Amino acid sequence: MANAGRSVFFTQQQKKERLADRMGLLVDIWEFDNNTALTYPHVEEALSANGIQLSRTRWSYLINGTGSLVTDQELLKAIAEHVFKVPATYLTDLYSDTPPDVEARMEFLDKMRKLKVKNFAARNLGETSPEILKTITKIIDESMNGEK
Repeated sequence: MANAGRSVFFTQQQKKERLADRMGLLVDIWEFDNNTALTYPHVEEALSANGIQLSRTRWSYLINGTGSLVTDQELLKAIAEHVFKVPATYLTDLYSDTPPDVEARMEFLDKMRKLKVKNFAARNLGETSPEILKTITKIIDESMNGEK
């Protein structure tokens, strides 16, 4: 099946990469919300409390998009619901759209990171001319507003 000359089906590699991208986004949100790094023990604890087992190797495959594609729908559903608290379809259906709450949280996280950069720059530039500070502030503000 084709769509404007492009296949509407993902290759195995594209599926691994798409799943890893989605997992990475969810990890970023989780870490921001919890103010700590998401480690394998966190994941293992959340899943085992719900009767699901996940090896460290398989977790690595999911996060990095390496190894074999993880297709276990029950595992993906459990990770979505019990670790990240998002609709299962986000991980089980790689053709699905990003849920609105995930999209909103990611946009918020992006803004917060940009503000942190802006605050860090303001604190650490030291004796910089007002013109350079204004230019840097303008660049950061424009990037926050989606301008070029």
